[in-house]
Amino acid sequence: MCASRSYLLRIYFISHINEKTHQSQLENLMKEFGLIIKLAVSMILIMAFGEYIPEEIQRTFFTISLFLKDALVFLMPLIVFAFIFSCLSSFQKQASLLIVMILTFVTFSNFIFVQLGYFAGDFCLPCLGYHAANAVQQAAGNAAPLASYFVLPFPTLISTDMALVLGTVCGLYGAFWGNEKLVTWGESLKNAVQWGLTNIFIPLVPLYIIGFLFKIHHDDSLMTMFAGYGPMIGLVILVQALAILFFFFVAALGNLKSMQGALRNVLPSGLVALSTMSSVATLPLTLEAAEKNTQNKSLSQLMISATINIHHVGASVGIPIIMAVVMAMNGVEAMHYGTFLVFSLYYMIAKFGVVSVPGGEVIVLLPLLEAHFGFTDTMSGLLTTLNILIDPTVTVANVLCNGALAIFTDKICGRALMRSVISD
Repeated sequence: MCASRSYLLRIYFISHINEKTHQSQLENLMKEFGLIIKLAVSMILIMAFGEYIPEEIQRTFFTISLFLKDALVFLMPLIVFAFIFSCLSSFQKQASLLIVMILTFVTFSNFIFVQLGYFAGDFCLPCLGYHAANAVQQAAGNAAPLASYFVLPFPTLISTDMALVLGTVCGLYGAFWGNEKLVTWGESLKNAVQWGLTNIFIPLVPLYIIGFLFKIHHDDSLMTMFAGYGPMIGLVILVQALAILFFFFVAALGNLKSMQGALRNVLPSGLVALSTMSSVATLPLTLEAAEKNTQNKSLSQLMISATINIHHVGASVGIPIIMAVVMAMNGVEAMHYGTFLVFSLYYMIAKFGVVSVPGGEVIVLLPLLEAHFGFTDTMSGLLTTLNILIDPTVTVANVLCNGALAIFTDKICGRALMRSVISD
């Protein structure tokens, strides 16, 4: 009992370095849990009383939601460029070999688990009753869809696709040939964009979602739709758990005893990730676990800090499954694998531009999904809502697999990488 109590106290003091950090984490915890609570309450109220609310009010909320969505899409090229440029150019101080290896490992890992999410959804979702034909048949007798009062024609100054390319090119230039001034400029741009998203967009997320919930409830039955999402959530959690076990098995090079010890070391960071829904909040515990598992402090610090915002196994698994469900529930046939491969290439680049807000990956992907893959406003709103609701398990998988990536990197080329950093 005393040993257990001492272990828990040690976890507490590691994850709360000082009073100021502790207070900041509590505030972030309340903000993110508060967002999920607001969304849950909104869904329950609309399910219970939506049919009694005048259509004019529903149209007003839907108009506001469309305006916020269109404004976000208008600003998305700037957001994507800022985050990708800042992320890649920040490697400027590291050795060239380290940059190449980190980007290679992260991209390959993200790609593998995005494919896992696709095949899990493609194989399991039809067995769970998610069929596009069912949605088409159910929607045949519905009333006229809810329409907005107006749509503001935001201009397209530059496409999100071009912003992805420009951000990548400029970021890699900054990483290999840039100077400290360029890195500082990129960081300042990213911080400005992050401030706007955190202080302006995130407080408006419930309003952003409510309009789409009214749209779904008016055109169909919100209760009927959400009652069917239990199996999907269970599938996402199951596949994320399998992904975690698989990653640690590979990182341990098939040694089950080593894998068990590594999982035991990272468990505290997973528990903190579940409660805070923030990879950054778990950073002290994630670093400690990586140092224990690799016995290589320098590499652990480099890998964890460099990949915490770009290596997202939980989202890689979850988003393709949610996308497939949203398409099926709206009567749209699932993507063929060839189409999904094209989406995957966009997704791999977009991951370097993910914003640090709940559901950040989906926010970056929405313009691409709507421009190239047939997503409607209603589908985008539903995708955003579901992604935010599963954010706790996504964060757990992200954090644990970041620890596994550090182990894998150390096993494969840890010493060579550290020698390159020292000699650079």
